[in-house]
Order: sequence, then structure tokens, then C-alpha cells
Amino acid sequence: MLIPDLKKLTIVTLIITALLSACATNPDGTMNDQQQTVAEGAMVGAVVGGLLGAAIGDNRRSALIGAAAGGIIGAGIGSSIAERKAQYATEEDFLIAEIQRNEDFIAEADAQNRQLYQEIARLDRESRRLAREYRAGQVSRDALSRQKASLEQQLAKAKKVQSLTEKQLADTQQVYQESRQKRGTEDQYTRQLETNLVQLRQTEEQSSQNVASLQQVYDDLSI
Repeated sequence: MLIPDLKKLTIVTLIITALLSACATNPDGTMNDQQQTVAEGAMVGAVVGGLLGAAIGDNRRSALIGAAAGGIIGAGIGSSIAERKAQYATEEDFLIAEIQRNEDFIAEADAQNRQLYQEIARLDRESRRLAREYRAGQVSRDALSRQKASLEQQLAKAKKVQSLTEKQLADTQQVYQESRQKRGTEDQYTRQLETNLVQLRQTEEQSSQNVASLQQVYDDLSI
């Protein structure tokens, strides 16, 4: 059953509120400048992620997955590696947090990519059908224009996932290089970060493939 847009936005708003509450760590419930920056980034990310998930899957689970991914992604956008590192007392605590951040991101970005992959297959079938019907004089050019508009929206979303994955990959590469230089290649955290890099590259590859596939479907519809 489809969820009305208002309900989708309500879900996203509730998640944003929870994210902001989690960032308010001062005794009086306020946030310092660094916490505020991260919170604002998470808020923006949650909006983008929530709407992305809802638009791709058009169901409650998709909206929740999208907002959760947006929260992590947004927090990453709102803080640099140095800012995140400053939040931890030891280097080990920072590395543990970065590894968990990577694992959460990978799980959520992969979920987004799977949803996009399924949506691409549907859009491809629908676009091919519309193209045949247009050539047979059964549908108007307006129908093609509406389909192209839908494809443009999905393509923009796919590019957003790709861009955010590339940023996560770049951050992880930097943290990995620093850990490798300081702690060595056999250190447990260095090795876990290396595993993260392999997985993030696979995630980025799927993101790129989704973008290319959507672009191809869009180009094929140009009649």
C-alpha cells in the first residue's frame, strides 16, 4: 500500500528529531558548535535520505532505510575526519567508531543500491513498452515526457548515492593510510579498515552501474 507524501515526511521528521536529540550531549541539553555542525549535517542528510528511500521504494520500509542512511551520511558531510577524531579520547576509540560508521554506511548504501536496481528494471520495462506504443501511435509524446521526467528524478537520486559513496570511500582511504603508517599493516584496526575499503569500492561500483544503467534507459527513450 502506498504511503501519502505527508506521512513520508512525518516519518522523516521524527527520525530527524531523534538524531538531533542524540547530539544534545551537554547537561543543559544544548549543543556546542561542533555538535551543532554534525547535527545539522545529519538533519540535511536525513531529509535527503528519507525522501530518496521513499521515492525509490515508495513504502514505509524504504523511507526508514533512506532516512537512516541519510542520518549517517549527513553526519559525515557535516564533520571532517579531524572533527570526528577530536570527539574521542584515544585513537583506538576513533578507529572503532570509524569502522562501525563504515559498516553502517555500507549496509545502508547497499540497501539503497538494491532498491535502485529493482526500480531500474521496472523503469526499463515500462520505457520499452511506452516506446513501442508511441511508435504504434497508441500513446502521445506527453506520456514519453512524463516517463523521461521520472527517469531524470531517479537518475539524480542515483548520482547522489554515488557521490556520497565516493566521499565515504575517500574518507576511509585517508583514515586507512594514517592507520597503516602509524600502526602497521598487521594491526587489527588497519586490517578492518582495509576490509571496509574493499566493500566500499564494491558499493561504489554498484552505484556507478546504477547511474550508467539509468542513463542508458533515459537515452534509449529519446525519440
